[in-house]
Amino acid sequence: MLAMTDTPIEHFLPFFASSGVNVSFLVPTPTGYEKAIMDATAPVRELLLNEGIHDYEKQGQGPENKVIVKSFFVNVDGLTESAASLYRPVTKKGDPRIWFKDLKKYCHPCNLLALVAIKKEIYVLNLSNALIANSLVDKGYAYEIIKEAVYQEEQIANELLNKIRAIHNQGFLRSITAGDPGVGDTLENALGISRNNLKVPDYKGIELKSTRLTRNGSNRQETRTTLFTKVPDIGYTYREIVEHYGKVQVPRNSTIARLQLYETCLVSRLNAYDLQLQIDLNNDQLNLMHMEQRLKFVSAWYMQKLKETLLTKHRETFWVKAVSENRDGWEFFRYDQIVHTKKPNASLLAPLLEKDKITVDLAAHITDGKWRDHGVLFKMAPADIGLLFPDPIMYDLTK
Repeated sequence: MLAMTDTPIEHFLPFFASSGVNVSFLVPTPTGYEKAIMDATAPVRELLLNEGIHDYEKQGQGPENKVIVKSFFVNVDGLTESAASLYRPVTKKGDPRIWFKDLKKYCHPCNLLALVAIKKEIYVLNLSNALIANSLVDKGYAYEIIKEAVYQEEQIANELLNKIRAIHNQGFLRSITAGDPGVGDTLENALGISRNNLKVPDYKGIELKSTRLTRNGSNRQETRTTLFTKVPDIGYTYREIVEHYGKVQVPRNSTIARLQLYETCLVSRLNAYDLQLQIDLNNDQLNLMHMEQRLKFVSAWYMQKLKETLLTKHRETFWVKAVSENRDGWEFFRYDQIVHTKKPNASLLAPLLEKDKITVDLAAHITDGKWRDHGVLFKMAPADIGLLFPDPIMYDLTK
């Protein structure tokens, strides 16, 4: 759809990148313009989901499930009120759709539209209109709208920072979950957030990632943190990988053997399961290979999809670090540090994988035919976060 635009989008990318605002773009095609239909593309769906406006995944098909969201068209010197119609038609697969009331009065087919959200309302800027586009550059009315959107996002970050500071001031909290998940589960529970494995951020558009600074009062190397989970796009499925290359073992604290594959995969070398990652530049994908007489293709992830997942999950992130203590068999956490990041440099994903700065953990098993997995985990050491995220901000809550 963006390929049809009459205005090069690259002219505006530096502005929106430097502003830090969450934005998505739409281009009404001639056919869609006449029929009053536009596809709600993945970036639009992500914007609406991250801003808490709408979740197409949970929306039923048909006109009875249509959702109307208050919206505005941004002009050179003011706003025109509109309304966004969000729906999934009964036809086909119910592909997500979006349309704005009176859009034909605001733009023409193939115009480039930028969408931003403020207080769960949608603001539309017609960047093909030279006066509106210049208003961004010349710090006019359109620029003030973007400033307001940025301000609202900063307010959310400050709100979360103050909540975690208050949790730190409570001292040590007893873990609500045994093992490694406890450090994150306990923080989210204190914030009133239920545990999730979704691809969307945890707190009003901000992702939370928690790791231990110490264990039982002693300094230790921080455990790698999970950036995101993503099963392969092609080749063997996750279960098929375990079925073909897993090993029958009896885990600790059990007497029951199971077929399992719990191992880190790297680009630099084979692991204990003879699996290895490979950057495939020709096809722009990350391959999972297995060594037999030679390296054999197993599965692959499309790099573009990995980048999209990274950008969706970590548009803005709080990396929270906790001191851990054991008391009478229970683990307790005090949350002492936060590293605040925005907008990862997704173009560095492949180089960081190649240098083993980002690794892939397979964590799954089959017991008596029952499948259990913890996701395909793309992980990174907290100390390396600055390699992927520009200008991280550090907060020491002990001071």
